[in-house]
Amino acid sequence: MTRRRGFWPIVATLAFGLLAAVSATASVPRAEVATGGAVPARTIRVMTWNACAGNNTGCRFYGDPTGPVTAVRQYMRGHGAPADAALIQEFCASFAAPLERELERHYGYGWDVRFAPIKIKQPGDPAAAPAEQCVRGRGAYGIALAVPDENTWWQTRYLPSAEGAEWRVALCATVESWWVKLCNAHLSYGGDDPTGAFRAQQVPAYLGFVEPTPLRVVFGGDLNLPPHSPRLAPVYDSYVECAQADPAAPRAGPGTSYTSTPHDNAHTVKIDYLFTNPGLAHTCGTVAEVVEVSDHRPLWITISLPATMPI
Repeated sequence: MTRRRGFWPIVATLAFGLLAAVSATASVPRAEVATGGAVPARTIRVMTWNACAGNNTGCRFYGDPTGPVTAVRQYMRGHGAPADAALIQEFCASFAAPLERELERHYGYGWDVRFAPIKIKQPGDPAAAPAEQCVRGRGAYGIALAVPDENTWWQTRYLPSAEGAEWRVALCATVESWWVKLCNAHLSYGGDDPTGAFRAQQVPAYLGFVEPTPLRVVFGGDLNLPPHSPRLAPVYDSYVECAQADPAAPRAGPGTSYTSTPHDNAHTVKIDYLFTNPGLAHTCGTVAEVVEVSDHRPLWITISLPATMPI
């Protein structure tokens, strides 16, 4: 029987992660990795997608709460090699467990889908802050991370945000058989951060959550910043983005967020990202067809992971 470890344990995980939200740790939590043997070489494919499945009235899923689970699975499996993990933004809590079951039916093995709510920023402990809600009883609004169910470590961290605005959150997990840490975030946008002052704080806070770690990393999400933004420079300075062949390559890439209605792939801007360690061979891709159900296009990174012997 498949382990059912998906949405329900987030309460305990979130409680641990909330402690980290107010005071970033200076070292790797011991629970992040366990002692293990050699890790064989393998290739992994990771997807990020802002599914626009929350409260955006301009997106199809606002009026179709049954659609997001199927759409995420189809984008994970229907475009080349199946994705091995997924970072999802603008998702609702009630979709997490159904997505886990959907992936298990179609992949034939166990999955773990965790959800982290975006809250309403107020002074004090994030645990006491109310969660932003998806309309029509779909539960809290936030982000999700889907990985194989072998993982044993999850953590969330709340990022600097404006008082009374959406309290942005990051979510990380580890897959030790890959020797990889994966992280997802959805940063503020112009509506709740008009000057970009909070995104200037969120980027280093997110990067500080990804690091330090002995693991290889894959992280990103909807960062609501263009590649040339100086606020993203610390990430580009340390990692390579999906669309870059190497760190010296231009900081650019295919557009991921539509700027026109009806949607046109020629009218998009890049604000969604997947970063990994320099030196890891990788390729990058997105869909050729126009995405109608969301205002974002999914992005995939395929990474060749060499064999390693964890220290």
